Amino acid sequence: MAIKVFIKRKCPKGKEKELFRSIKEIRRRVPQQSGYISGEYLKSIDETNEIVTISSWFSLEDWQTWFESEERKEIQSKIDSIPEVTTEYSVYRYIKTR
Repeated sequence: MAIKVFIKRKCPKGKEKELFRSIKEIRRRVPQQSGYISGEYLKSIDETNEIVTISSWFSLEDWQTWFESEERKEIQSKIDSIPEVTTEYSVYRYIKTR
């Protein structure tokens, strides 16, 4: 069953350039991953230091494979090394409302 993953990052002013370098690296690599459908990147209007990634995957297992990959962990470690940048993950599945 397809899922959506929301990744919320908070980044203090002056650190955006460094964060965006890593985000661009993820954007370059993730489309090659098995089960990846699509992704979008949004910057909050109200919380100007907040960036959200929404990605769609064919299955939870596909997402978990990418999440656990050394390739992704390497990029995330660069993000984690930026002072005061935080990352939160939330995974959602589709539900029937009928």
